[in-house]
Amino acid sequence: MLEADNITVRFGGVVAVDDVSLTVGEDEIVGLVGPNGSGKSTFLNAVTGLVRAEGTVRVDGERIRLGRQGCVSRRGVLRTFQTPQVHDELTCLENVLIGVPQRGLRSLPAAWFRRPAMARAERGRWQQAYEALAYVGLAAAQDTLAGALSYGDRRRLELARVYVGRPRLLLLDEPAAGLNQRETRGLVELLTTWRADGGPALLIVEHKIDFLESLCQRMIVLELGKQIAAGAPAQVWADPKVVDAYLGKLVIDA
Repeated sequence: MLEADNITVRFGGVVAVDDVSLTVGEDEIVGLVGPNGSGKSTFLNAVTGLVRAEGTVRVDGERIRLGRQGCVSRRGVLRTFQTPQVHDELTCLENVLIGVPQRGLRSLPAAWFRRPAMARAERGRWQQAYEALAYVGLAAAQDTLAGALSYGDRRRLELARVYVGRPRLLLLDEPAAGLNQRETRGLVELLTTWRADGGPALLIVEHKIDFLESLCQRMIVLELGKQIAAGAPAQVWADPKVVDAYLGKLVIDA
């Protein structure tokens, strides 16, 4: 579904992502890992148009123009961020409602002549938002201000807003960061259920090894912006280059 070829991101004289290529199939869960500063989040920013980049991105074979926000989202590729992006002053239900697509019935003539249809469509949007909250386990918090939620529930609220967008591919940037062990297990269960229910393919940036091994069929490792390994989790963790990247050189040549 996603093909990213030779992605390079430069910030002045610093090359943050250096000629990285990867693919994500329609039914895959792929992990993107590496030490801090290895370019993982910058790679996601490049794919989603948040930073200028070189290379090629294709979704379903169609080339996407880099550096333009919204290009990939219109083709069913959505993302989350390292820090949950929620509106503290809105209720949980209102936060999710922002993500419900509005299709048609938004013109001035529709407001005058198709009011019953508009009202039905709006009730449908609120129902979709509530069902998304229920799916992530936050139905009871629908009228709670997002600012009053725990950090773990803010993560779930962000996922509920993404859920109503019906993504075909979801890019998750450190979704388990800041979660305790119980919350992390709950997130694994939620993502596994969503995928089994016909949910999106996943590209996950994360540091928690157990979390990744519970979900990913394939992993790609970056170091200093370059890809140094790829393959099944067990294969990747056994690669000496990956061990060196995380732990430093184990043997120093004389």
